[in-house]
Amino acid sequence: MSLRSSGRTRLNAEEIALLERQLREVSWSRRRLLGRGVALGLAGLGAATGRWAMQRARAAGLQTPTAQKGGDGTLVVIVSSDPLSFNPDFQVDDGGFPIASNIYNTLLSLNGTYEVIPELATSWEVAEDGLSVTFTLAEGATWHDGQPVTSADVKYTFEQIVADPAAPAATLLSPIEGVETPDDRTAVCRLKQPSASILGFIAWYGTFILPAHIYQGTDWTQNPGNQSPIGSGPFKLVSYEPGSSIELEANFDYFGEGPYVDRLIFNIIPDANTALQALLNGEADVLHSPSPPASQVPTLQETPGIKVALKQYPSVYYIGFNLEKEPFNKPEVRQAIAQAIDRDQIVEIALAGIGSAATTFYTSAISWAVNNDAQAPSFDPEAAAAALDAAGYPANGGSRFKAQLVYFTASPEYGDIATVLKQQLAAINIDVELVGLEIGAYGDRMQAGDFDIGLINGFQGPDPANLRIRVGTGGSVNHWRLSNPDIDRLLDEGDAGTDQESRAAKYMELQAILARDLPIVPLANVVVPYPYSDRVSGVFFDNDDPVASQVGLNRFTLTRIARE
Repeated sequence: MSLRSSGRTRLNAEEIALLERQLREVSWSRRRLLGRGVALGLAGLGAATGRWAMQRARAAGLQTPTAQKGGDGTLVVIVSSDPLSFNPDFQVDDGGFPIASNIYNTLLSLNGTYEVIPELATSWEVAEDGLSVTFTLAEGATWHDGQPVTSADVKYTFEQIVADPAAPAATLLSPIEGVETPDDRTAVCRLKQPSASILGFIAWYGTFILPAHIYQGTDWTQNPGNQSPIGSGPFKLVSYEPGSSIELEANFDYFGEGPYVDRLIFNIIPDANTALQALLNGEADVLHSPSPPASQVPTLQETPGIKVALKQYPSVYYIGFNLEKEPFNKPEVRQAIAQAIDRDQIVEIALAGIGSAATTFYTSAISWAVNNDAQAPSFDPEAAAAALDAAGYPANGGSRFKAQLVYFTASPEYGDIATVLKQQLAAINIDVELVGLEIGAYGDRMQAGDFDIGLINGFQGPDPANLRIRVGTGGSVNHWRLSNPDIDRLLDEGDAGTDQESRAAKYMELQAILARDLPIVPLANVVVPYPYSDRVSGVFFDNDDPVASQVGLNRFTLTRIARE
């Protein structure tokens, strides 16, 4: 008897009761094992941030399949934009990230509290000298075309990422010198130097394992698999209608637990109000993005049939300056602009009180690494005006200078923050032009240097080594043209450290440089509201749901829908 589709044999009531009892026992065993791992420091970031060179992560059993695959019907998730392609590794593609997270697997993933957990790899071990990491792959993992997943796929993927400077994870995985494949289920990553952050970054962004038999020997930016993806994940692509929807179906041969839903449909709705109305009308089950306007969250929390998870990310809204343009290349001008910013007003007006002001140069969500003594300038518009006068930019009854502020339109908060900033800078006679762009156009414009000030946020975890892509020379989101040899040195030394205390000292020194030179200015901490139907459970974004500790970000592998 198979449970793979509604077209096959049905279970009777007695069989269903027995199966549900078995599933509860399996689920309890998984939670117990994971909890034990966390207590031992093996399932989380300890392997990447503490005395990591001596630690191992043993998680065999976490991927144990249950008897059930599918059966819970169709889950409809709203997302704000189309994917740029179905190859999730060769370019920054935030629109494609949630879709790829369900088609592909990473070796490791990050759960709801940003701990490293198993995915395609069931165990891993860091050598005592810190110069290699050995991964053991899950048994029975196959690609959607039936080919087995092997260590050759890991070798191809990681070596291709490191070889392509345009790949978003190229910098983060740069410590990897090469990958050895002693057998099909063992991949050994050889490192150029010890890297405390490597496990966390393998679990994060742009590191999905690709099928070598599809991509090897081709231009991975032009491969047909970019339109017809062959993944190893819990769902397979059925159809894609650009600007409308992406339909996935359950992969009944998935090696791990789940999926429980038969269909996973991503409806593409860029407008936040339209997206929210679709959820309230029952046309969707989960509003992943665009986030609803923050001002509507209190009402949503009181809406029957709707739950709202408020998820704090290790992320900060911040602005950065084009350091190649005058007058933004002058520290005294950047200082004055920073003094003109009232962060509390941004949180109150633009974010409707959701979140908090950010005053440090690394996210406070990763407390061991933040330098609380390196603070952004306090709100002082009078001092800001005086500084601009002294710098040679008097108001003289009009505008001191013009500034083009570019932001992207993924959710209303960006536009709202930009509007408040425009008003605050107008108070010191800086004339700001706002330019809102969708994410692809935003990235192109920032990379081209066609801006004065840029508004951005972004995931800064799971390790402070993430700062490399933001402020390190040539970093993929270092739009500011910042190149400081002291910052680059501290990034290298911080990642090579073997204990948290010595690593923290390097990153705190780096933050002191940022506070002094102000190439960027922090604004507010990021809290994302996720509204969803109360019929849905097992979601990655609700930390009150036990599943959030068991699956990676953006995964709907263990999501369930209650039958009416």
